[in-house]
Amino acid sequence: MTGGGVFTDILAAAGRIFEVMVEGHWETVGMLFDSLGKGTMRINRNAYGSMGGGASLRGSSPEVAGYAVPSKAVESKFAK
Repeated sequence: MTGGGVFTDILAAAGRIFEVMVEGHWETVGMLFDSLGKGTMRINRNAYGSMGGGASLRGSSPEVAGYAVPSKAVESKFAK
């Protein structure tokens, strides 16, 4: 900034501040979209095991899978 006047220096400084602000906002927006994409992939992987190569949480009953076996019948829990 040598040889410039006061107004030139002020405008150059304002331009640098604006550039940093725009870059920071775009970085923040990029991180938001990245987090949104990762969260969506995690939800899809849990709901639909064939998407993304994850194991599915759907489709296996406790009796078949051998875990989370209920201690008593469902009807007795809600019977009056």
